[in-house]
Amino acid sequence: MSFTPRVLLVEDDPQDSFLVHRHLSDLPYGGEVVSVTRIQEAQARLNAAADIACVLVDLKLTDGSGATLIEWMMEQDALKDIPVIVLSGDRSEHPELDTYSNVACLIQKPSSINGYEALAQALHPIVSSALARSVYAAQ
Repeated sequence: MSFTPRVLLVEDDPQDSFLVHRHLSDLPYGGEVVSVTRIQEAQARLNAAADIACVLVDLKLTDGSGATLIEWMMEQDALKDIPVIVLSGDRSEHPELDTYSNVACLIQKPSSINGYEALAQALHPIVSSALARSVYAAQ
């Protein structure tokens, strides 16, 4: 039985989504990035499969706050331990995110290609660890 761990990207900006995909294209363990643009799509994807190892969520989405998705995940026994990386274009602090145990980190969205390369380097250890845990759990 083959298992492919996935990173769920919840991002409504097509350019940001493209750049995240591009810079996270070499994930370990055969991992891949799948994208949705809305909170309800993310909830449906998370409910439908057990292959999501990590969630990258934009804090400000057109259909609400990424915090809404994080809260919902915390209420689901099967999802509350999936690490969440919050992406935000907002340069302000978000202390409310400290209350969620599944939030691994908050990362400001880069404003340049070099910034996305740095983002990918920063995310790689977190994502790699999450992918490794999910592969181990699937065995």
